[in-house]
Amino acid sequence: FASPVFLLIWGVFSGTYMTANSVQAICEHKKIQEPKKHQFACTSMVNVTLSVLKDKAFAKMFGTGPIKPLPWGSYSLFATRDAMTMLATFTMPAIVQEKFGVSANTAQLVTPCAMQFLSCPLHLYGLDLYNRQGQVISRGGRLEFIAKEYLKTTFARCARILPAFGIGGVINREARLAGNHYLERRFAAARQSVNGSTMA
Repeated sequence: FASPVFLLIWGVFSGTYMTANSVQAICEHKKIQEPKKHQFACTSMVNVTLSVLKDKAFAKMFGTGPIKPLPWGSYSLFATRDAMTMLATFTMPAIVQEKFGVSANTAQLVTPCAMQFLSCPLHLYGLDLYNRQGQVISRGGRLEFIAKEYLKTTFARCARILPAFGIGGVINREARLAGNHYLERRFAAARQSVNGSTMA
């Protein structure tokens, strides 16, 4: 657990969940009616930033030869890809639950993975821009690469996203609800104790 690889990945996911929970708590405290849009904006900014830092570190650790700069097109595509995953993790499960009548856990498990079928072409396009930068590649050549790699890359991303934001999202929500209930009981008991002391 002390390896740099684990710590970098843990930092991305823990930072994302800490941001989501903090925004949710602030919105509840401030009585903000629609916290999901604030949660989406903040988690996207944090997740994209941490992911870029992680990928740069991985490039230095595992890259062979000179490290190529990441084109701005790839930055934009990867940022959009990660923002779509944040949307599917923290905003869309509640909508899916309401529209399709599934349980909260089912919506949380399915939605982030389903989003990968939409975001994977952006991921592959960004990779192709990076790997073949400086070359003259036609639009057909880009699309051919995406079509060739699409299914296996999508399922590989689903296998990574499911434990991180599917199962992780379920655990995070249940832990947060349990923590809220615990604090509510403690505060209620403390208020009763104070009221009892005052009356005495």
